[in-house]
Amino acid sequence: MRTVWTVPPNIAQTLLESPEIQMFLTSNELPDTADDPRQRLAEFTVALGALARNIGRTFGSVDVANRELFGGSAGTVPVSLRLTVLRAIVTEVDDRTPSPAPLPTVVIDQLGAYVYALVDPRDRSILYVGTGRGNRIFALTWTALGETHKLTDGREATPAVTPETEAALARIRAVYESGYSVEHFVVADALRPAADPDHTAGATAQAVIGALALLEPHRGENVLTNLAGTTEESEADRAAIPIAELVRQYSAEVAPELPTPCVVLRVNEAKSASADAVRDLASRPWPAGAAARGIDGLPIIVVADNIVRGVYRASRWEAAARTEENGGTILYRFVGEADDELEKQFVDTRLTPDRLGLKRWPSHGWAPRLTRALPHAVARPGAKPGRR
Repeated sequence: MRTVWTVPPNIAQTLLESPEIQMFLTSNELPDTADDPRQRLAEFTVALGALARNIGRTFGSVDVANRELFGGSAGTVPVSLRLTVLRAIVTEVDDRTPSPAPLPTVVIDQLGAYVYALVDPRDRSILYVGTGRGNRIFALTWTALGETHKLTDGREATPAVTPETEAALARIRAVYESGYSVEHFVVADALRPAADPDHTAGATAQAVIGALALLEPHRGENVLTNLAGTTEESEADRAAIPIAELVRQYSAEVAPELPTPCVVLRVNEAKSASADAVRDLASRPWPAGAAARGIDGLPIIVVADNIVRGVYRASRWEAAARTEENGGTILYRFVGEADDELEKQFVDTRLTPDRLGLKRWPSHGWAPRLTRALPHAVARPGAKPGRR
């Protein structure tokens, strides 16, 4: 472990929650502080502004942090406030956060040519966008960390020396020295040449949208208007995907024969959730009809991006809400626990809607299979399911 001084994205909240900062703002009990509270507030505002301009930066010593943030001894922020701020942003980090391992061959084969983005987790900025095949997505990270053995194992050459790659390597080193790790996203994958320029333009636009979506500060009021109206149904087709999630999808085996009866719940938020969080997400209200509610121990299979995330058995149902549509349909949530045996069989396997005779997952996410009769023709035998 080593000590570093890192300016977090929520620096204003961090400081305002500090008892020492509160003391500085409300009294002059700290050494060498001004008697006038308005002067102390002005000094705090100057310090906060300096920190805001350096969000995400990490310093290896208190002297460097003091100089870079506050101008050293020539700065205008009083010593007592500087020391208080520096104590608030100090942390201990591991000497090295592990870098990614090479991708499995089964993933590389399906990934094809792709566009990727590297994200700096300290401020959620995109630090590099590139294209490649195989393990190219990791080449800059391995090079920056001097992990030539991973380059060899991943059959990747060292990136060519250019101003762009040199800047990326320096930034990646700074991320890892801060105790963080670079996040690797695939923006578009399985790209194939097309003679139609309109097709190429459309694929390019989707890749740009997927990358820019990583910069969205919050959902519901999108800065990028292309994302307006994005629903759970369309989210997976528009967002960049963390490489770890893509590995999980491409490595997944096809789910075994579904139990009959059962219900599949499509909950895309479950793809980045813990096991407990998946259970909570599955507990939302659903349009469960009388036939489903009348089945004792009905298996409930939760799917996100066509990967099974959890399996439960419904012991009973509770009325939870009434919709405005369809004359005020009552929605129900199930009560039940995880089924360990079914989870061993299904979790992390690939389950696509054609397995239930559907062309796509319903927008409401409720897909029952109460009998073996399928409402639509299933995909032709031997057809390879897509990632989404």
